[in-house]
Amino acid sequence: MTGLTELLRRHLVSDAPPLSRAERWRSTLAGFFGLLLFEGVLFVLPLGTEEKRILAPLGATSVILFALPHSPLAQPWSVIGGLLLSAPLGYACGLWLPAGPWVMAVALAASIWLTAWARCIHPPAGAMALTMAMAAAQGAAIEPALMATAANTIAIMVAVMVVNNLVPGRHYPQGTPPAAQQQMHQAPPVIAHRDLEAALSEIDSFLDIREDDLVDLYERTLRHAFKRVHRMRCGDLIDGAVTAPAVEFATPLADAWLLMRKLRVDTLPVVDRSRRVIGLLSLEDFLREVSPEPNRSMGEAVRHLLARSPHTHSDKAEVVGQMMREVRDGVLVLRQNDSVADAAEALASGRQPAVPVINGADRLVGMLDRTDVVAALYHRIELADAMSAEPAPAG
Repeated sequence: MTGLTELLRRHLVSDAPPLSRAERWRSTLAGFFGLLLFEGVLFVLPLGTEEKRILAPLGATSVILFALPHSPLAQPWSVIGGLLLSAPLGYACGLWLPAGPWVMAVALAASIWLTAWARCIHPPAGAMALTMAMAAAQGAAIEPALMATAANTIAIMVAVMVVNNLVPGRHYPQGTPPAAQQQMHQAPPVIAHRDLEAALSEIDSFLDIREDDLVDLYERTLRHAFKRVHRMRCGDLIDGAVTAPAVEFATPLADAWLLMRKLRVDTLPVVDRSRRVIGLLSLEDFLREVSPEPNRSMGEAVRHLLARSPHTHSDKAEVVGQMMREVRDGVLVLRQNDSVADAAEALASGRQPAVPVINGADRLVGMLDRTDVVAALYHRIELADAMSAEPAPAG
């Protein structure tokens, strides 16, 4: 009996991850208010009573739209194309085919083929094809039936656009951002879209997840695995006995430049008088301010930037605070107990060349750059290899 129970559990029970309690409530409330708005839109459309009726397939559509809004099956073209292509197709099957059990079978099969070809697979489209086939077989007029389909589609799209964009943590439609809007400094993904395309072509089946969601899921998994394997904390790489060098908002650019050269670093933290981090100053910031002119070399341009202006007003930056990147603008600052993996991710992505580390009182205790992280990981791997190579003690 236990074997049969286990067999049924493995083959009949879905292993899909359950929705969290918060997501269940979000989906439930989104469905409730979404359907209220859906009916409200139908009510105000300038159509006849028969054309405003709610079609049964829209119940299934609503579950997908409000419970699985990030699914490819829930995106606008899947909904609009799936419903509006399947409705006339199903009606044509019910109108032209001789009565028999094959009418429904042909309507569903044709709907699957057409929506798959048009890349707008939407499961309720099959129900829409069957609904329209039955309506045609019963002698219903085509115009009210198709107008009802169009009205339902318009109403549900208005509802999902409004409701899902009001729910925290949701964004609809879930479009892929154009390349121009992606971050300038972004680490190349371990898995590229072309890799997924090749893998999906081998599977040759529809998966209810987008390619960029698969990439994001894989990269998040790698980050968690990195944190699990490498348990080092940022504080482990900071020498607490040494005061970390830093500059302040009003530090002249020339002084900051000389300090960077003396320490042989390309990034300095900017702190206030309590040594709380307010920004970062890097070599890249200096170069961004330098604009070589035809009659002036790069060296002359740098010297001009570093020279103090004799006037009370200047057309160039004079102090660090005028050129730094501020914490409130996205500079990452980590605490001593944060994982080194967080620093490694920021450094690998190119968002910033170094990461300030602060203590429990929010005061600067050190900086981590690529060299620190790579050296720490190298020594850890080297130590692990040495320990694994040690012979087992004689028993």
